[in-house]
Amino acid sequence: MNCCDLTMRVSEGETRLLLTKDSDELMRAVLPPPSRVRHESAAPALLQGIACWLDQPVRVVLSADVAQISLCLGLTDELGFGQNSVFYTVQAVEHAVHRRRGRRIRGRVGDFRQLHFVQRQLGAGGGV
Repeated sequence: MNCCDLTMRVSEGETRLLLTKDSDELMRAVLPPPSRVRHESAAPALLQGIACWLDQPVRVVLSADVAQISLCLGLTDELGFGQNSVFYTVQAVEHAVHRRRGRRIRGRVGDFRQLHFVQRQLGAGGGV
C-alpha cells in the first residue's frame, strides 16, 4: 500500500494543503494562517482525520519560513523538528521555489506549484 503525502505551506496569509498519492492529487485546500487558528489541536486533528479517512498513515511535509517553523500548528517541537504519531509523520522544511508535473485537480483553489516542488525536492515518496 502506497503512503499518501500531504504538503503544507504555511505563510502569514494562509495555509495551503496538497494531498497526493503517487503523482495523483487527492485534495487541495486553502485554510487560514496559523495566527488565526485558536485551537492548538486543530492541525493534529485534521491530520488524524485524513489518515483515518484514507485508512493509512500520512507523510506530512511542512514548508514554512524558518522563524515560523517552531510555532507551526502543534506539528513541530520548540526546535522546529516534526512531531510524529501513529497517524502521521511530519518533516519541517524551509520554503522553496517551484516546478511541476502530474495529473491535476481542476478548480479555482489557486496555485500549488510550490507544494509540488517541495514534494519532489524530498524525493518521490521517500524523504519523510
